[in-house]
Amino acid sequence: MKAIIDKLRVERASLLEGLAKIDAALGALTGGKKKAAAPAGGAAAPKRRRRRKMTEEQKRAISARMKKSWASRKRKAARK
Repeated sequence: MKAIIDKLRVERASLLEGLAKIDAALGALTGGKKKAAAPAGGAAAPKRRRRRKMTEEQKRAISARMKKSWASRKRKAARK
């Protein structure tokens, strides 16, 4: 089992090295900076999107629209 794990780790290191070379070549061809390879510890963390801050007025408007929508659903369900 240890031999298989060691072989997989060697293969992973080889693949990461190959990716770094490809990134460098792409950077040279496109004239841009090359992208950083994934960190050795694992996959890179995805970037989080930031939410816009809502004002109290915007929150109240959304609340009113949702209440109207829920009331409409409730009326449709009552008809059936």
